[in-house]
Amino acid sequence: MTPPRFRIDGSSQLVPEERQSPPPLAGRTGSYALMTTAPDLLVFSRVPAQGGTTSAPRVVLTGDASGFPLSDLIAFLSQSRWSGLVRVRTPGTERSLTLREGEVRGASSDDPSDRLGEVLVRLGYVDRAKIEQVLREQPPSKVGRALVERGYLQAHDLFKCVTHQVSEIFHAIVLCREGSFFLIDQPVDDKASHIQLSTQSLLMDSIRKIDELAHFRKRIPHGRLYVGPKRASDGKLEADEDRVLALLDGRRTILELGFLAKLSEFDITKVVFRLLEGGYAVLSEQPLVPVAPSVSEKAPVATPSRPAPFVRQSRVDHREVVRVFNLIFKEIRDEVARKGMDSEFIAAANVALSGQALTSSPVLQGLSLAADGTLAEPQLIEAFERHRTRLGSEPIASFKQALSDVMFFLLFQAGELLESRADEDLARRVKELLATLESP
Repeated sequence: MTPPRFRIDGSSQLVPEERQSPPPLAGRTGSYALMTTAPDLLVFSRVPAQGGTTSAPRVVLTGDASGFPLSDLIAFLSQSRWSGLVRVRTPGTERSLTLREGEVRGASSDDPSDRLGEVLVRLGYVDRAKIEQVLREQPPSKVGRALVERGYLQAHDLFKCVTHQVSEIFHAIVLCREGSFFLIDQPVDDKASHIQLSTQSLLMDSIRKIDELAHFRKRIPHGRLYVGPKRASDGKLEADEDRVLALLDGRRTILELGFLAKLSEFDITKVVFRLLEGGYAVLSEQPLVPVAPSVSEKAPVATPSRPAPFVRQSRVDHREVVRVFNLIFKEIRDEVARKGMDSEFIAAANVALSGQALTSSPVLQGLSLAADGTLAEPQLIEAFERHRTRLGSEPIASFKQALSDVMFFLLFQAGELLESRADEDLARRVKELLATLESP
């Protein structure tokens, strides 16, 4: 639902943009103090406070993204096993992260460089001509499935690229240093995304980028600076650097260059930094007014201080884990079988399993799904017992994670084949089965 919009006019009056619709301020009568905030936010606080609650969806926390690292907020949400939406608005871009019980379950972005088609091209799985061909006949939301159906892409490679897309949006949110953020308490749709990524693992990877970006920011404070050419390419540049150098005309900002080059803000900042260091480019506060770059020492990148891993204890027996996940796998396969596509569905999953595209866990090496969608229980149990010492301090949790990776791939594939209602019902049944493995 689109929130109501207001405008501040020249006399500092707050005016609803939709004059025909009264603003939804029932029950909000009283005196309000205007708090000092960042330019992108207006915060009113009732004085004296009267309390009260409202139903979801609702904003439960908002703030200035430059005030403190968003990585700290997301780490807290992960530890708290919070469910809801994290929305971040920066100049020209809005991104959202969906969390369920503290883990990343989906992401969205209106930045063109974050689109799935761009991710597929950047990773080298599909060339741009095929993407454009499919987009002429299919909406962007169906581009992945259409590529698989035409044989341009393997199903497990699509899953890998969607996972990469979500990871890149996550990193862009964590790296954000301006704009505003909103924590929205709302139910997470079971069908929203059949993706689950470890928030702690993503944060650890983001720390490296945070340190790199801090180094870049010593010379490039923000993405709204203009970049002009200083000298031509001499054949020593990387492909991305050559491509960006050709776009420099002194009239485009770093963010605009990223849009044209289909690069994320982190990647375009990194490329521009390298061009500055090599003497190929100059920065400017204003268009067409080159400013000689300042000389800065190359500070060594700090070693990331990794957050302590968050381990969830489990007392479930590994035999019960195998039993429940096999019930889930069979449930998914049976739903797909109703559409008459179970053979291709199982075959695609087994290709992914054999190539270790879903998980590198040793417990699944050499195993494959049977025609009914299940894994051979005796072999799986024996594999766990044989490799238990290689699964870390929490072997059951590692075992569940490996089987969860398979499950999310199957759900992702099923979601591409099933009607919306059937997919939602399947997600609900799977959730109920998973709940039986929750520790008391």
